[in-house]
Amino acid sequence: MCWRVVEPILRAILWVGVLAGVDACSTHTRQLYDVVSGHRDWSSHPAVLELDPVPGDVYAMSDIHGGYDRMLALLAQNGLIAPGPTAPAELTWVGGNAVLIVVGDMVDKGPKSVEVVDALRGLENAAAAAGGKVVVTVGNHEAEFFYDPANDKTAKGDGFRAEMESLGIDPIAVASGADPRGQWLRDLPFAIHAGKWFFAHAGNTAGRSIPDLEAALRSAIDLNPAYDGPETVGGNSILESKDWYGARLGNAQSLGVQHIVFGHQPTAVGPSGKIALTADGVLFRIDCGMSPDVNYSAGRLLRLRTDAGKEVAQSLDPTGAVEVLWRSP
Repeated sequence: MCWRVVEPILRAILWVGVLAGVDACSTHTRQLYDVVSGHRDWSSHPAVLELDPVPGDVYAMSDIHGGYDRMLALLAQNGLIAPGPTAPAELTWVGGNAVLIVVGDMVDKGPKSVEVVDALRGLENAAAAAGGKVVVTVGNHEAEFFYDPANDKTAKGDGFRAEMESLGIDPIAVASGADPRGQWLRDLPFAIHAGKWFFAHAGNTAGRSIPDLEAALRSAIDLNPAYDGPETVGGNSILESKDWYGARLGNAQSLGVQHIVFGHQPTAVGPSGKIALTADGVLFRIDCGMSPDVNYSAGRLLRLRTDAGKEVAQSLDPTGAVEVLWRSP
């Protein structure tokens, strides 16, 4: 039997399992398209980005979900961008050598997804010029947009696609990588490894080492550049998984880290509306429900720094208030 006959059958069998867990399903026929941005350069854009050394304090946030004004307030109040300007092209990085990590889900559930994407693209360059870094990982909403650029989440009134259409931006050009926004989104890492810390949107690495995870994600994207597979939008993937938290010690050990920082589930491991962590300090959930649609909070930043020789994790809110969450022994 020729491959042209076998391939659709194998894909159908695969998706019986994948769609049992993925919530990227929509009420319409999936919109297919051709990826035009070419083969991903994994040497320049790895699946797991290594930050070594880390130049300064690390700040992390997730699940901005179109909450652009809340993002600006949080970053300005805590000394990462200059207060005042609100247009993405006018933002000024003042964080020096600090590192800002955004753990996925920039889009949907809020009115200004395009502004969030444009602002982070610009701040990435501005921070690098000042000796700092802005690093963004892909989240399940970005992956689901690649899988189906007309899925229910993105097509509704506060979704990424709906906003792009209102601004005269072609969603397929973005999904395919023809638009510069899309090329940037397609090159985002799935995870970040920074010393003892590992950052990923849903966080579940299924007990794999970083080299094994890198290999699996590269293979998945090379085979299915439209994110059509269980590693990207499957229910147990690094972007979609929920309630895996009992496996945290094994996952951290396999990764060679002590802490895993994730978003995705704003009620995981503690109360909503604030950063939560497990009692052993292994897991830090930083999705605080800051999107206007969810509205559990106006957002929080996790800050990691060294104080008197001890590593300290702090929560920063939009008023500038600081709460110590954890301190190394």
